Amino acid sequence: MDVQKLTKPSLRKKLLFYSILLAIIPLGIAGQRMLTITQDELKSAANDELSNAAKGLAAEIDNFYYDTWLAPLTLIRNGMENENLGVLEKISLLTSTKDIIDIVSVQVTLENLPEPILIRQEKFSSKLESLGLNAIEVLRINKENIKSYFGAKSGGPSEPFYVPEADTWLIDLNLPLSKKINNNNVVLSARINAERLIGRVSDHSFNKTGSIILTDKNGMELFTPEKNDVSALELVKKASGFLSSGNRTIGVEPYTKPDGSKMLGAFSFPNAFDWAVISERKEDDAYLAVYKMLNSLLIWLSVGLFAAILVGIFSSGRISKPILEIGQVAQKVGKGNFNIRVSKLSSKDEIAELGKRINEMIEGLRERFELQKFVSGTTIDAIKSSDHDGIKLGGKRDTATVFFSDIRGFTAFSEKVEPEIVIDMLNTYLRHQANIVKKWNGDIDKYVGDELVAVFKGDGMVENALLCAIEIQVKMAELNRENPQWDIGIGIGINTGDMIMGAMGSEERMDYTILGDNVNLGARLCSAASKHTIIISENSKNYLKSAEQFDIEKLEPIKVKGKEKPINIYKVKGLVS
Repeated sequence: MDVQKLTKPSLRKKLLFYSILLAIIPLGIAGQRMLTITQDELKSAANDELSNAAKGLAAEIDNFYYDTWLAPLTLIRNGMENENLGVLEKISLLTSTKDIIDIVSVQVTLENLPEPILIRQEKFSSKLESLGLNAIEVLRINKENIKSYFGAKSGGPSEPFYVPEADTWLIDLNLPLSKKINNNNVVLSARINAERLIGRVSDHSFNKTGSIILTDKNGMELFTPEKNDVSALELVKKASGFLSSGNRTIGVEPYTKPDGSKMLGAFSFPNAFDWAVISERKEDDAYLAVYKMLNSLLIWLSVGLFAAILVGIFSSGRISKPILEIGQVAQKVGKGNFNIRVSKLSSKDEIAELGKRINEMIEGLRERFELQKFVSGTTIDAIKSSDHDGIKLGGKRDTATVFFSDIRGFTAFSEKVEPEIVIDMLNTYLRHQANIVKKWNGDIDKYVGDELVAVFKGDGMVENALLCAIEIQVKMAELNRENPQWDIGIGIGINTGDMIMGAMGSEERMDYTILGDNVNLGARLCSAASKHTIIISENSKNYLKSAEQFDIEKLEPIKVKGKEKPINIYKVKGLVS
């Protein structure tokens, strides 16, 4: 039997295989993730609907309490405590409650008087009397129910109670007065008709798809004559537990009713009452949209997967050539060749766009590589250590040695010769200085015309700065011998101390540099240094760990701008032989 040689598959076949594989894997993972996310989002929406219904109704109950009931009663109490108001004015305040629809009676109870002052709402009183009830007996609040408020600092509402003959639920609201009347503690009370509040609960839009109930902290259903005990329900148990502990966190819980119905419920709590607002809905109804969306999503994912496979088959041949070229270009760029480019592709698809963007990236890398020559090493380090938001304005204090060198006679020289010669001379001298600064571990902060500013940090920073300065003076003398027509001299000033290093300017245009009094002093020393002279401050001399290797001469103290007293300076002549 002939044995056929196995050959390696071509790039096109590989791309075809991998494109199909890569289409299946991401779409499969993405599909699974999308299904999970969609399911979670839709369930979250259902949960939000439940929690929003409970939370919104709890807020409405608080609005009823604080705005409709408590606010006018507080206004009346403040008026009664106001010594500038007369008796008639205070009575007028009390009778003004007749126009408040929910307040059916207002009562002023003095601790040592047997009978309270009672103001009744005529419409509600008439209703009671038409039903054969004694309106005063129904609307008057028993003193026994009020006595705990005498002398108290704050008041509050009572639990709702039912008047079966009128099919009405009432709530008492008691506010103690802070001032006594005729040496009597006083309580201002109101009896509230909860009919409008109950109607708001029963008419809530959520009741069209679910149900809402109110419970007290013991799990008893409110505003039902039979006061149903729902404390056995898991959701009510949890809500009651929150109320008992004083925790009023909104919660959403799945639970099962005694009849086996799977439910989804939420609870919230009004601040004014020890009540729980329970919203509940059958789980199948709540998640119906979830199931429909999942089926639709599965269909579309299947269509997308099939389309992705077809596209992979069609595009595999067209992809191979440009991908190989882009890979080769990327490899050469990685080796530092920023002049190479991806050739222009005839197609107008994503691969062509990728080639264009690769070219733009290479151009950007080339520009950034060139820009590095215009900034200091400290600036590059700051950029590398910055977070995703980039360098922020501001600086930090650090101890360093600042180095200033300035060409003497530059202005006179530049006036005598052509600008091209000036630039050639300046670049020559600054280039050699920069190489020497780098050799001695210094970092060039900036060039200011013919001046160079550098920073030395770390152990031996002053020694490095002095060795750098000495070598620069030697090199400048050598350049003058080679170019006698230039005859350039360098003055160098060196100072050591604390200074601020950081980004200065604005968010759009900043400069990473050094600032501070010690920087200014370094500049002053440079100004005081004549041709071929190196001047250091006393701070720098004191920082030297091996001063004996340098030939240092103390000079007369000088007066510099910004310093009240003359400062000690030293001239560095060179190394000790």
